[in-house]
Amino acid sequence: MNAAPASGAVNSPAPAAITCPSTSCQRLASGLGEPVTSVLDGAGNAYITYVNGDLRKVALASGATTTVAKGLGNLRGVDLDGAGSAYVGDFDGNLRKVDLATGSQELLASGLGPLHGIVHGAGVTYATGGAGKLYEVRPGRAVRVVASGLGLSQGIALDGKGLAYTADMMTGRILQTDLTTGAVKSLAKEQYEPTSISVGSDGQVYFAVGSEVTRLNPVTGQAVEIATLRGLNSVFFKVDRNGDAYATDVASGGGSLWRIAGLVR
Repeated sequence: MNAAPASGAVNSPAPAAITCPSTSCQRLASGLGEPVTSVLDGAGNAYITYVNGDLRKVALASGATTTVAKGLGNLRGVDLDGAGSAYVGDFDGNLRKVDLATGSQELLASGLGPLHGIVHGAGVTYATGGAGKLYEVRPGRAVRVVASGLGLSQGIALDGKGLAYTADMMTGRILQTDLTTGAVKSLAKEQYEPTSISVGSDGQVYFAVGSEVTRLNPVTGQAVEIATLRGLNSVFFKVDRNGDAYATDVASGGGSLWRIAGLVR
């Protein structure tokens, strides 16, 4: 594993201080209990996982919540394929496909060890977990271990160019993995307990630790704190392709989903 060279100090602007709630940081839904992670479908809905095995849908316009499926295990990560299905991983090492319309489920893989981050793209599902492994799951094929030694990576993001980014919560490393070769590169370290991770439309990597949001240049390895979300202690954070960010927390109203408008421009 090769570490990226440390970048020199630069004169960066002070992080933006964003108060939640405010016009910039709006609560979309509350009373969500203790959500684990969530994903948006691009049609105004969020899908949220829970440790009791529930997959729930939240309509962002109204905040109305419905249960899509139950009995999915001790759930962790979730992603969507854009064709009506969700992919969820549980702490017992099972990866499932869930029909969002009917709630029916299909077991895609098992015995992978505790799963955390899930991402799906172009018919392929990637999952982190299993003692620091990154798995590739394709229909009708054996599960492939893309890379190992990734630590406790609770989040994963793809850049659409064959690279995956993961955040090792235990060591604070932000890692880049080539999905073809399995080569792993450490981009940054000593980032205190990073969890969720995203790749923005600008190609930069974003992650949050508590209320602090950091932008990481994957080429130079330079990490800059860009915002502090006052009043928010996120357990999940994601930047979408429009530059808006979404976060869930368990401190406001028994579990809330938030949108931070225009965080990345």
